[in-house]
Amino acid sequence: MRPIIYFLLIGGMACNAPIKNDQGASDSSNLQEEATQSASANPSENASGGTVNAGSAPAPGEEESNVRKGGNEAVSRVLRFKDHKYAIVVKGDGAGRSITIADTDTKIDSLKADSTTLHDIKGSLQTTAIEDLNNDKNPEIYMFTYSEGTERTGSVYGVTYVNGKAIRIFSGDADNADLKGYRGRDSFYVQQQRIVRSYPVYGETDPDGIPSGGKRTIKYMLTKQSNGYMLKETK
Repeated sequence: MRPIIYFLLIGGMACNAPIKNDQGASDSSNLQEEATQSASANPSENASGGTVNAGSAPAPGEEESNVRKGGNEAVSRVLRFKDHKYAIVVKGDGAGRSITIADTDTKIDSLKADSTTLHDIKGSLQTTAIEDLNNDKNPEIYMFTYSEGTERTGSVYGVTYVNGKAIRIFSGDADNADLKGYRGRDSFYVQQQRIVRSYPVYGETDPDGIPSGGKRTIKYMLTKQSNGYMLKETK
């Protein structure tokens, strides 16, 4: 009799999990389990020399991150910041790709997860970072995607959590592709409280794959705007 009662209590708690909306939302009751099951213990690292912060150490037995590339496969991550755990799940492909972040406050109730979904994601997710670039004690999650094909154009998507509420970080200047000598093949990473973008510089007559202008590096800082947060170019 006791096992039956215990099962019913757990089921009732899971059914009452609240859902938050920001840029659209989806049911997140299974997101945390899905992300954890599909993850492997490979820490994120960027070959360009920047760092990707995975937040606080994962709990015993909990996977840290996983990347599965190609086709329609999801890229799932579990990131941690203090008492919060964020399960990141990608669905769809092409113009229909979306990223959902399920936020769980493990100190209050590990069965509840508030979800935030970003739609119309360009490119496939390659790396993620959880940071506090503006030192306001609130976590920011950055997701770096790259388009398919030879140009491999990079994009940045972000969400910050203020008083437990998800607020979109707009890519702002980091979404600018009208750059001198730019033909894609850029990389994004986090370094010294900045989002850093690096790309090879092409001359007008350079053939693809043979840039003559070396590399250019651009840094972006997180700034507060009237309607939210945005990445702005800085020195």
